[in-house]
Amino acid sequence: MSNVECVYSQPRKRGPRRTHSPRPLLPGGSPRVPGVSEHSTSPVQSQHGSLADQPDPTAAAERSLRQDLPDLHLLQSHGYTSFPDQSTEQSALPSALHASSAVTGHTPVPAPATAFDTYKRFQDRLTLELISLYQAIQGVGITEPIEVIMNRHVDAFVAHLFPLAPLVHESSVRASIILFRGLVSGLEHADSDLMTQDRFSTDTRDSSMEIVRSMALLTALCAEVGWMLPPTLCPYGIALAPVFLRTSRRCLDLCRDDDLLDPDASSIITRYFHGNCMHAGGQTRLSWILLGEAIRIAQAMRLYDEAAYVGLNEIEARLRRHVFWQLYTSDKSSAFLNNNHFTMHQFIFGESMTVNEPASAGSTLLLSSSFSESTLITGFNLCQRFYYHASEVMFHMGCASKQVMHNDSHPLKDISPMQRANLINSYVRLTTVLDDAPGCLQSFARVDNTTETSPGGNFSLLNLHVQVANLLVTNFYLRMLVTQRCAEDGLQSLLGLPEDPLLMDLRRSEIARDIVRVVQDAPFEALRINGEPLV
Repeated sequence: MSNVECVYSQPRKRGPRRTHSPRPLLPGGSPRVPGVSEHSTSPVQSQHGSLADQPDPTAAAERSLRQDLPDLHLLQSHGYTSFPDQSTEQSALPSALHASSAVTGHTPVPAPATAFDTYKRFQDRLTLELISLYQAIQGVGITEPIEVIMNRHVDAFVAHLFPLAPLVHESSVRASIILFRGLVSGLEHADSDLMTQDRFSTDTRDSSMEIVRSMALLTALCAEVGWMLPPTLCPYGIALAPVFLRTSRRCLDLCRDDDLLDPDASSIITRYFHGNCMHAGGQTRLSWILLGEAIRIAQAMRLYDEAAYVGLNEIEARLRRHVFWQLYTSDKSSAFLNNNHFTMHQFIFGESMTVNEPASAGSTLLLSSSFSESTLITGFNLCQRFYYHASEVMFHMGCASKQVMHNDSHPLKDISPMQRANLINSYVRLTTVLDDAPGCLQSFARVDNTTETSPGGNFSLLNLHVQVANLLVTNFYLRMLVTQRCAEDGLQSLLGLPEDPLLMDLRRSEIARDIVRVVQDAPFEALRINGEPLV
């Protein structure tokens, strides 16, 4: 018995027989180990199982990007003969997308892309966005060349919106239109002379950033014009404004992180335009968030400090100064109209606000005009003074009202002489802003007699009418706001206002009558261009 071999017979399992496929081989001939990348130097098992069972995020991103590719045959029929080839991955898609398609798990980071690769990736992605813009405009049914449409939007901004927001350098914006044509046509530099201008750096990385920023600003400006101007002044506005806005935000997304880390004036101006467009489109909450982002960038750049402008290019310094005061006014306007908190104040900055007003003399932002640009900058500064002094009045009234609340028997007795003086001085400055203003900015009747315009300059007169309407309505609106706040806090006697409720109502009705008179005297187009602030 000891010589008999013991045999164990395993019962057969029911069901179909499993077939085992051979393991896939790596390029070197060795079998692939599940969960280990072919580029990995050590067999590290994935924490989430085999990588073959997971969806490829790169393939999904590629499919999403290809779904948005425009019909390039349409562009060929309009003279655009060279652009990224959709059939070639390396030209239509960023090279980094394919370089990372096989890199998953805990694999070593691939070698960083060269400066030229970064530039090419920017250019490819940007070109696709701009071509999509071109196709979207053609889809609306507009047959005019897109360069003509963009130039008309720039003309409309200079003619109607520049007095309210002098935030663009006309020469640079029109150069961006030439660059746009070159990018859509697939040319690498569009114009040999363009890249030598001061707005574009010769460094590859800086050049790619400047190009993306210029396209984001150009399309944001076109969106601003479309949303803000009535159809009589911008026929294509309502149809093209959402298209331009979408393209501008997508262009900004291409370099958002780098743009936040190394911002310039266009970084803030583009976001300011985005916020205005969102507000005009009814998305007030999103508009406030976008405005807040622009304000944070301005604070990070220390634009409230005059020392931050030393050593800058003259045009760049001018634009930064203009956009800071524009944000300052927008912040105060939002606080007064929508009951938001101030986010731009020297107490929030933690130090004194030393930035100067924009100079009415010096380098100009417009190429040519039939009016004096210095007069428009003077009007721009007057508007900032209104909101600056109004915010100071509100601040000192808030400090005084806290003292009044603590003493009901003698409410004004606890207010110190310093508090009284600060409140009264701020109120006097607010009510006398226009006293030293040029005559053409004080009333509509004096606009027609001004020597600042040349014969036949219809746009010049409308520019001044727009600015006068803005200044006069702002003046009476802020005075009404202060009067109402005084009545609520019981501080009428400090500012020489009557304490009797009936007399206070009479005072408010006088201010309202002045506002109605301004609205009646102003040209209707000037009121429409000013938009919601005059509602």
